[in-house]
This record gives sequence, C-alpha cells and structure tokens, in this order.
Amino acid sequence: MRKYLLVKIFLWFWGTIAATLFMLMSISLLQPDILETRQISPAMMKNLHHLKRSIERRAQSRPGQELNTLLPGRHRNHGPKIYLRHSNEQLSVLSHAALQEWDLSLLNFTTSAQPQVVDTERYRAYGPLDIQLHGETYQLFQLMDHRDPHILTKIRMLPNWAKLLVLILASFAFSLWFARGLLKPVRQLQQAAASLAQGKLDARAGINVSRQDELGQLGKDFDQMASRLQAHVTQQKRLLADISHELRSPLTRLQMANGIASDKAPAPLLPYLQRVEKEAHLLEHMLSDILQLSRLESQQLVLTPHPISLTELLEPILDDAKFEGQQLGKQIEWQPLPDITLTVDAALLNRAFENILRNAIKYANKQVSLMIQRSDDQLTVKISDDGPGVSDTMLEKLCIPFFRASQARTPDGTAEPGGFGLGLAIAQHAVKVHHGHIQFSNHSGLRVTVTLPTGNHVL
Repeated sequence: MRKYLLVKIFLWFWGTIAATLFMLMSISLLQPDILETRQISPAMMKNLHHLKRSIERRAQSRPGQELNTLLPGRHRNHGPKIYLRHSNEQLSVLSHAALQEWDLSLLNFTTSAQPQVVDTERYRAYGPLDIQLHGETYQLFQLMDHRDPHILTKIRMLPNWAKLLVLILASFAFSLWFARGLLKPVRQLQQAAASLAQGKLDARAGINVSRQDELGQLGKDFDQMASRLQAHVTQQKRLLADISHELRSPLTRLQMANGIASDKAPAPLLPYLQRVEKEAHLLEHMLSDILQLSRLESQQLVLTPHPISLTELLEPILDDAKFEGQQLGKQIEWQPLPDITLTVDAALLNRAFENILRNAIKYANKQVSLMIQRSDDQLTVKISDDGPGVSDTMLEKLCIPFFRASQARTPDGTAEPGGFGLGLAIAQHAVKVHHGHIQFSNHSGLRVTVTLPTGNHVL
C-alpha cells in the first residue's frame, strides 16, 4: 500500500495522542498509591447524615445485634459500602467482605479532619462523621467503587504539572520526528535545485528510494529531470564541439583557396576576397574559442601550472590594453601590482584576464580601472568600466556562451554586436579551474571581480 503524506500526517496526530497516553500510563504505574481530596458537596453531606441516623436507629432498636448486620446495603454487591472506623482497628466494621481487599489505611489522615471526598486508586470515600454505636465511638465512611479502569483513575489523579509535562514531551518528540522526516527530503531537493541552478548538472536530490510518498516521488522525478537535462546539455556541447572541430579543416582549405585566388584575381575583386579572408579569420577565432570552452567544460584541458609573479602575468595584458584603449580614446588605470607569486597555468589565466579587459574596453565610455586587493588567503582583482552596465536580472547570465545582455552593451557606431559571447564564459571556466570565483556587479558601469586563492599551489 502506498504511503501518502495525508496518511502520514493522520498517523502522526494519532501517534502523538497514543504516545501521550502511553507515557501517562507508564508514569502512573510508577507512582505509589496516591489520593486526592476535595470539598464534599452539600447534597452528599446531607446523604451522609441521613445514613448516620439510619444506622443509629437500627442500633438502638437492636441492641444485642452485631454491627455488621445492621449496616444497610450489605447484601448488594453494587452501590455504596460502609466503613465504621474505630481507634482500635480490630473493632472496625465493614459492610462487605470485599472491602478487606481495599487499602483503607489511606483514610487514616482524616482522623481529625472535616468530612470530605477522598479519591484513591480503587475507591472514593465520603466522610468521616462521628457516630456512637453500642457505647463505642466510630467514624462513618461511605465508600463507592471507581467505575473507571484503575489505570485511568491513576492518570486522572496525576498532578497537573505531570500531565502537562507528559503532553509537552510527547508532542515535542513526535513533532520533531515528523518534522525531520518531512523536511529532510525538502532540504535535499532545495540543495539539489540550487546546485542545478548554479550549473552543476550532476546535482541530484538523492532521496531514499524506499520512500514511496509524494516527496519520494518528487525526488525521483527531480533526479530524472536532472539526468535528462545533463544528458541533453552534454550532447549539445559535444555536438557543438564536434561541429567546430569538423569545420576547421574546410575553413583551412577555404583560407588557402582564398589566398591563391587573391594572388591571381584582378584588382576589382580584391576587396571582396579581403572581406572573405576577414570573415574566415573571425570564424576561425570563434571555432578556437568554442573548442577551448568545450575542453574547459568537460575538464579535458591539460593544465600546465608553474610559478609566476603577478607582475609578469598581468603587465603584458595591461600594456596591450593601454595601447588598444589609446587607439579608441579610452584610458586604462591600475594600481602598482603587489609582489606575489602564484602557481597557475599562465596561458589560461592570461586569456581570462585578457578577455575581461577587452570586454571592459569595448563597452567603456572613457575609462577602465583595475584594482587589486590582497588578503592572507586570497587575491581579489576588480576590473570596472564606466559604460552603461547590465540589468541586474542579466548579471548571472553574462557567462552563458553566445549570450548578449542587450543592445545597451553594444558600442555606439559599431555595426557588429561585439564578439560572439564566448570571452566571459572562457574567463569564468579558466578562473574556476584555478579554484577561484568570478562575480559581476553594476558600479557606475559593469564591474568584474575575480577572486583567486593565494596558497603556494593554487591548482
């Protein structure tokens, strides 16, 4: 039978009630004989006085008869029973032999007390009233059986604080158990969904396969969806990489043929052939980026880490960026580079910073700044431009291959949309394989923050 959440919640409520009763019964069984007293009602007090007068009249009319034969109701098993207590226990009188099984010593505390109701585990007593019979002084009690089971009587007679404590403990234990069982798969689904949203396609909920309720089925459906998504994306990336790889050969032949044609073509055709050469070069550059991104994503790129100073890594990039910025009328500013050595793949990390800087120069209005902060365990590089920036909803998508935020990030007067949307994707994966992190934010333009660890071995 399938276990639905409705059934589980229903059983949890009933389980809480059952556990509470079980704990109350267990505690009551550990309790010694207990009693409870309260004020006697006027009606019961009147009935007790009536019983006293009735016994006294019988005793006066039959002076030589034994007292136990004078007590009313002695031939009835059900109904009130009478106990005449004497200071000498041997002279005490019981209306029924069954009373000998009751612990009547629990009433000893009432010797000098006013008439009251006394509840014990086995019976309820009303009294005492002093009564004179055959020259002896007795104390009159009227006793009644408890109709409820003994265990329920004990539970009812527990102190209120004990009942409240049992209720709190039982409900807390069952609620905690139920909440943990209900929230654990929800938490697993939440973590898996967050990981999947961050691009970790191998994330799975991992809910126990034996769980057959709605949450268990939801976990299975989520894992199945994630598996299909991973297979689809992997197949798509593999297809793109294969196509890019296969296109390189005909592209090379095209460039060779175009070069031969340029040598033999008449002058009017040369501008068209030069345009073909330019487009072929752009296509070759795009295919190279796609292949490198594919190798980074599939972790098939062979890294060659070696120690290199930060100055040696960034100065050539900054000098090239400064020269390129001057040609475009844009200024590149940076602080003196700190003296620090990193063990990294210099070519790969160089490509990452170059892509970020070129992207900043392309979209800046007049200025690009680079700021470096160093702490004990990490290096932070911030590259900012004064361009139009990107909407907050698009910031997390900047590293998606072939993604362009909007026309606002296209330089004025430029016919082309500015790149293929692969540079920042390559930069993100290059930083990621170095156990770093790249983040985008708006700060009077777009700011790219690259964080790298500064241990002796970054990779």
